[in-house]
Amino acid sequence: MSDAVPCEVLTPRAESPLHIVRPRFPRTEQFLAAFERALETGQVTNNSRWVVEFEARLSEYLGVPTLVFCNGQIGMMAMLRAAGIAGGEVIVPSFTFSATPHAIRWVGAEPVFADIVDDMTMRLDPDDVERRITDRTVAILAVDVYGVASDYASLARIARRNKLKFLVDSAPSFGTRVDGRLVGGCADAQMFSFHATKAFATMEGGCVCSHDPELLARVKAMRNFGQVDGADCHEAGLNGKMLEISALIGLEQLKTFELAVATRRRAVERMRIGLSRIPGLRVGREPAGVQANWLYLPVVVDADDFGLDREALASALETHNVFVRKYYSPPCHHMTAYSAQREVKLDVTERVAYNVIALPVYNDMTDEECDRIVAAIQRVRQSVQDHKHIEA
Repeated sequence: MSDAVPCEVLTPRAESPLHIVRPRFPRTEQFLAAFERALETGQVTNNSRWVVEFEARLSEYLGVPTLVFCNGQIGMMAMLRAAGIAGGEVIVPSFTFSATPHAIRWVGAEPVFADIVDDMTMRLDPDDVERRITDRTVAILAVDVYGVASDYASLARIARRNKLKFLVDSAPSFGTRVDGRLVGGCADAQMFSFHATKAFATMEGGCVCSHDPELLARVKAMRNFGQVDGADCHEAGLNGKMLEISALIGLEQLKTFELAVATRRRAVERMRIGLSRIPGLRVGREPAGVQANWLYLPVVVDADDFGLDREALASALETHNVFVRKYYSPPCHHMTAYSAQREVKLDVTERVAYNVIALPVYNDMTDEECDRIVAAIQRVRQSVQDHKHIEA
């Protein structure tokens, strides 16, 4: 492999940029009248009309009781605490965004990092989870990376057998299905994020879902400072309430979301077909029975076969106005905040984290945009091959 990037690879292109995310929100006239009424009445928070309506529609859509939050991170912290997590160890993948182990730390527990099963589905490895269970383990917290549902069934069995809580950070997977059913009620509790980077976005927001009424009642109290009986607090809570404006946007987004998910899935399949013809790339895929919403499309780069490492490829793509990210790199066990676990051996996680790029996927992605991304990667590799041929 040559470390040098040929000059022709770095020639800028004239096309408009394809950024890693492209949020799409409803037009203001679709919800402006309702928002103006909220402003006039002053009922803009504290679980007002449209937040209550949004929760009802989400519960109906997902098929599981749902509570909304100001953001997914606060929702995850409340979910963990409501599940009784206030100490001990929680097994979690290192191949995830830092918010996942941060939430564990914030509720007073310690993350124990486990490996992922392979470099295609990138899901938490149930066998490695089981190996890491100790007498201090209190929960398993899986992560639906890129919107690909975790192996819920296997992880749930392990949790039941060891009397552990099974929770899921489903931040990117709103709209993902397993065996045709939307995810949301597949664990003791699941959390989704509605951040602007997500497929389903309310600017900021999130939700927690659970079929456990006691757990959900505790989540609801914790979202409102821990208040249960008027001003009385049974435990220390926080302020996790969603604003009316986010709920109004969410209600509008729900109306077209199934079309958005179908568009994302079609775009990924089109890019996958094109990328499969390029040596040195391993394209992320769904396991059997999973229909992912595909927040991004992960591609693991084999530097020897492709001709460039992922750093050089990412830089070259920018000159073609295609902007990718290196999610999730570094893996969490290599972050300074978790340096005590730096020596943990996670072979698959490390191989993927230091060689993966995430390609853009949009709710309104066109075939032309898909083809442009594939063509840019093809041009980069061809330029490298041509450069090697000239040198030889």
